[in-house]
Amino acid sequence: MIFKKIIKSHGQTLIETIVATGIVTLALVAILSLALSTLSMGGQSTEWVQAISLGREAIEKAYAIRASNWFNEAQKWPFGLTDGAKIVNYNDSSFTTASGSDISTCNNCKLCLDSTNKIYLHADDNGDCAPGLTLTEFRRLITVATGDDLGDVCPDAGDGCEKKVSTTIQWIERGRTHHIVLEIRLTDWR
Repeated sequence: MIFKKIIKSHGQTLIETIVATGIVTLALVAILSLALSTLSMGGQSTEWVQAISLGREAIEKAYAIRASNWFNEAQKWPFGLTDGAKIVNYNDSSFTTASGSDISTCNNCKLCLDSTNKIYLHADDNGDCAPGLTLTEFRRLITVATGDDLGDVCPDAGDGCEKKVSTTIQWIERGRTHHIVLEIRLTDWR
């Protein structure tokens, strides 16, 4: 009789141990999955923040180009904001024509990193970086369009009453292509 009770209790302990091990294993897998997805999302957040910063930089350059030409009496609207596909670096005083209007095939839309100064600069027309710069996954294209093209009613159709400046940032992360588009509309309020 005593022998039967010992066998029964050992059998129940073995089953309980197997179930407990399964539950602990399941919990560890869930925790590790959550940790890995958090790390992955953290990396994606860094890329998104950098892309938004690159887009904002281009929009701020559009404001600066318009503002710098306001004070030049020889300049008239659109104050250096001519239509078309453009690129601009942080230290440029005007836009440069892009080598294409499609960001995926535009060579000089590619961005190179100067890791010493922590700045991004556009590649040359062949898509190559200057010496000392590293090619990144980012591309930036700025498109300027006149208000007339936007369906606006403008008093002087030759000049247009509004400029739409949009910047598209594209990058590839883990084999997937991402895009962010930022846009502003500038008017001749002077």
